[in-house]
Amino acid sequence: MTVSLLTAANWPIVGQLCWLLGKVMNFIYTMLDNTLATDTGLVGLSIIIYTIVVYTCMLPMTINQQKTTKMQAVITPEVQAIQKKYKNKKDQASLMKQQEEIQQVYDKYGTSMMGGCLPLLIQMPFLFALYPVIYNIESYVSHITDEANKFLTIPNMTISPSGMIGAVREGQDLGFSSGVIIATAIILPILSGATQYASIKLSQNITGGHKQADNDNPMAGTMKTMNYTMPLLSVFMVFTLPTGIGVYWIVSAIVRSVQQIAINKKLSKMSIEDLIEKNREKAEKKRQKRGERNERINAMAQTNTKSIKTSANRTALSEKEREEKIKKAQENVKEGSLASKANMVKKFNENK
Repeated sequence: MTVSLLTAANWPIVGQLCWLLGKVMNFIYTMLDNTLATDTGLVGLSIIIYTIVVYTCMLPMTINQQKTTKMQAVITPEVQAIQKKYKNKKDQASLMKQQEEIQQVYDKYGTSMMGGCLPLLIQMPFLFALYPVIYNIESYVSHITDEANKFLTIPNMTISPSGMIGAVREGQDLGFSSGVIIATAIILPILSGATQYASIKLSQNITGGHKQADNDNPMAGTMKTMNYTMPLLSVFMVFTLPTGIGVYWIVSAIVRSVQQIAINKKLSKMSIEDLIEKNREKAEKKRQKRGERNERINAMAQTNTKSIKTSANRTALSEKEREEKIKKAQENVKEGSLASKANMVKKFNENK
């Protein structure tokens, strides 16, 4: 998955976002280059600042998603009860009734079945666009030197931890002792896995005291498995990909964790009743807007219908007036005139 994301710059929409985020990365790097006296560590610092800036911009969407997650912890037990009620009923009427009752639950809480997916879908293109910019940073940032690619005990941000160990075995000089290089190559993936795990656990704390609902949820087992497989996958990927990606994963997990702590603290002060009430108010405003829009559409449709009818009536009236004028003209024709003879020929043809 991550390997394919590294080529996401060729995807529609994501490619345009890569260009935009590449401009952001170039701006950050240029600003640091003009500010700091040394080039050492510029790439690493740029990745850190870049990650903080992007995730801060996405914070409002993250908060909305977390609010929906908290709401979902209340909604899920009711939805599961409905699904259990219709568990053995597969006929069309029962399926439609089940869907209707589930929709009523979401309406009661002022949300929708797609409410939790929408913020995530909006964030996804931005998240996909992050990887190519970091992986191919030299394509977006000009004048990167070897000194700029050094960061802390990492000799080069373009080399993977596995490549660093391979270089030590071959006896290459990377600017640090062999022990430091090997320790860095081992610590970086482990640190990535640990921060990813912490970020996941913090994001799940938002559900609070609804663990029983999670236990009854058939997806709960899958989620628990993902809690461990994702950090382990992170360890493997960071070990094989350039260290720039590893630094990004660690920093992004730390940023998400800090944001999650603040979000959890904020939402813990907000009762679920207040959250439901706000959702209902938003849903009601949306319904009113849709109602006003429908009224405008209906009014326009009625206006157009009236215009068409009026135009048709006018056309019919003008045709009728023309026929009456022709009839009167024919009645006023003098006997023996050319017009009277033409009328006689017309009547003769009509009576054939």
